[in-house]
Amino acid sequence: MIKSHTKIIEIDALNILKEAKLRPTRQRVSLVSNIFKYGNRHLSAESLHREILNSGEQVSLATVYNTLHQLTNLNLLRQVKANSSQNYFDTNTTAHHHFFDESNNSLIDISKDKIKIYGIPIPPDNKKVSEVEVIISIKNK
Repeated sequence: MIKSHTKIIEIDALNILKEAKLRPTRQRVSLVSNIFKYGNRHLSAESLHREILNSGEQVSLATVYNTLHQLTNLNLLRQVKANSSQNYFDTNTTAHHHFFDESNNSLIDISKDKIKIYGIPIPPDNKKVSEVEVIISIKNK
């Protein structure tokens, strides 16, 4: 069962890369398979790089970053900047907000209907608001 599940994930990764018009290199197939095989989740380039290396695949951190940014540009991932030093990629691309847990540097989804935002300022000339995302930092008591 696991072997067939793995094959399905690889086929899905190939389809994602094909639709995105990205060359399906062995490293990209491995990265895309790993990103999406666990469902919705938040990952950093470094954590994904560790996962890939632990699986026995050799891939550079630069390739991980490039692939994550390519998938983000194609709206297959959503980039979340928790703070100036914590950058995550979210497989859930629908509009929602996050808690950022400072105790373990993780993100927790908050449904968009749980937060009401009022009084958004008018953007400068020739600009428009593309998205509003709230990140609430939390820590242990």
